[in-house]
Amino acid sequence: MSEPVHIAAIDAGSNAVRLSVARAYSALDIEPLHNERYSLRLGEGVFLRHRFSEDIFKKGVKAFRHFKEVMDEFGVTRYRAVATSASREARQSRRVREANKTEGRNRVAGD
Repeated sequence: MSEPVHIAAIDAGSNAVRLSVARAYSALDIEPLHNERYSLRLGEGVFLRHRFSEDIFKKGVKAFRHFKEVMDEFGVTRYRAVATSASREARQSRRVREANKTEGRNRVAGD
């Protein structure tokens, strides 16, 4: 039997950003290790103004930075981050992706 792999998923939703960390023994044998929710209203203002407020932007970068630290603590070697439509529709969506790549070393994909 091969060594288990530590995996993670980040879901950047309209009202919160969530992290789930697990140990995968196989594709069907997965042990949840850690779940965390960071309250962050990404959708606030985006659907009307098509942009994140500076405060929301900074909190989002802080959340991804924290999630990266947690993933490092658990030895995560594979992860996936997905984002809600608010993240894609915001005019600064590229800025958000670049900041998260720089700060948290995460690549974010739209849902």
